[in-house]
Amino acid sequence: MNEANHNAEAIEADAAQWLAREDGDGWHADLQAERDAWLRDDVRHRVAYLRLRAAWQRADTMAGQAIERPASRRPLARFSRWRMAAGLLLACGLGALLAPDVGWQQGQRYATGTGENRTIALADGSRLMLNTATRLRTAPDGGRHVWLDSGEAYFDIAHDPSRPFVVEAGTSRVTVLGTRFTVRRDGERTRVLVEQGRVQVDERDASVVLTPNQEARSAAGHIARAEHSQVQTEQRLAWREGRIVFDQITLGEAIAEFNRYNDRKLVITDPEAASLRIGGSFAPSNIDGFVRLLEQGFGLQAERGTSQIVISR
Repeated sequence: MNEANHNAEAIEADAAQWLAREDGDGWHADLQAERDAWLRDDVRHRVAYLRLRAAWQRADTMAGQAIERPASRRPLARFSRWRMAAGLLLACGLGALLAPDVGWQQGQRYATGTGENRTIALADGSRLMLNTATRLRTAPDGGRHVWLDSGEAYFDIAHDPSRPFVVEAGTSRVTVLGTRFTVRRDGERTRVLVEQGRVQVDERDASVVLTPNQEARSAAGHIARAEHSQVQTEQRLAWREGRIVFDQITLGEAIAEFNRYNDRKLVITDPEAASLRIGGSFAPSNIDGFVRLLEQGFGLQAERGTSQIVISR
C-alpha cells in the first residue's frame, strides 16, 4: 500500500472514531474541543468527517428499514453503525475520500461562467454574490458552512451568535457571526477583505482577526495582513457593480485581472511594458476598449487574434 492510501485509511479511521465518540454517553465539552482542533488541522480531516457523517446518516436509514422487516427485529447497535458507515465509504473507494466534490448530493452547488455574476439567497437569510468563474458548495445539511472551490464571492451574512458562518477555501478557514466580506481563492492562495464587522481567518496554525478595510492573504500556513482605506475597499468591491478599478497597479496586474473576466486573453511580451502603472475604472468585458487605451495612451502595439491579443512595445 502506498503512503497516500495509508494516510487516507488513517484519516478515515480517525473520522469514524470521532463519530462513534459523539454518539456515545461519554461525550463532553473537552472532547468536542479536541475534535474541533482535529477538524481544523487538515482539510482532509473535514472532508472525511463530513462524508462519513453523511454515510452514517444513510446507515441509520438502512437500520430503520431493517428493524421494520419481520425477519430482523433487533435494533442496530451504536458501535456497528459507524462500522457500516465506514464500509459504505470504503465501497466507494479511498480515492474518493480525498476529492471534495464527491458525496455532496444533499448540498447545493453553484457556479458562474467567465464574466458572469450570480446572487444566491441562503436559508438562514445570508446572501452571496459570486464573481466570474467561481465554484461554491453549501453543506449537505443546509447549515452555515460553505466551500469556495475557486473564484471569488461576496458574503453578506445574517447575524446569529449561536451559529458562526464558516467559509472553507483550500487550507484557509473564515469564521464569522454576521458581517460583509469577500473571499477570493486562486489555487491554494486565499484573500479575505472585510467591508463590515469582524472576520477570523485561520490558515493551519496561523490565525488573524480582521476588522473593516483590512485584508488577509493566506497560503502555505502563513497569513499577511494589510490595511486599506475605505475608498480602496470600495474599489476592490466594484466588481459587484460591473466595474473593475485599478489604482496605479502594474499593467501586468491589470491584464491578469482582465483575463479573469474574458475568454479572449491578453498577453504581454515586454517586461518593461508590463511594469507600467495604470489607473482607472473599466467594464471588465470591454477588453477592446482597454486595448485601444493602451495603444493611444501608452503607445503600445496590439496584435489581435481570435483567442488572444498580444501587447508589445
